[in-house]
Amino acid sequence: MEREEKSDEIFEGLEDGSLIGCFFESCTFRRCKFIGRELRNCRFIDCTFENCDFSVATVTGSSFRNATFKDCKAIGVNWSKSAGIHSAKFHQCKLNDSSFTMVDMRGTLFEDCLLEGVDFRETRLEKSKFPNCRMNGAQFNKTNLVDTDFSQANGYFFDPRENRLKNTKVSLPEAMGLLESLGAVLTIHS
Repeated sequence: MEREEKSDEIFEGLEDGSLIGCFFESCTFRRCKFIGRELRNCRFIDCTFENCDFSVATVTGSSFRNATFKDCKAIGVNWSKSAGIHSAKFHQCKLNDSSFTMVDMRGTLFEDCLLEGVDFRETRLEKSKFPNCRMNGAQFNKTNLVDTDFSQANGYFFDPRENRLKNTKVSLPEAMGLLESLGAVLTIHS
């Protein structure tokens, strides 16, 4: 599909071809397979993706504004080539081994997601939330984590000296690792 403009439409089971230069507003995509496909220079505004697979897809130049991803898989996607992911919501998604390096993702919600091995270096994550996310091996360096909430996530680690923090919410046991990186030891008295 090339240079199409669609609004308020439902797409089910798309599997063939790439999307190039398309504009979608308030559209719903269900059970679409974009595996290894190209989504180049597309705009998705207020769109919902349900049970879609974006694994190893190319998203060069595409933007996702107020997009909702439910039960989607996007393993190995280099989102850093996108034109932005603004105020998105990811619910029960598997995003392992993807890169969000240098992407502006302020206000993004990741809920009940697998984010193992994800690269968040130099990403803007202000006011983002990660409830019930598993984040083993996620990378943070020069990441803006102001007002970011990790309090219900697990497996994350970031060096407080290498990232921008203010009102960043963390919880145990991950907070112990953060303190250790600063040379502090947490002791709990009964």
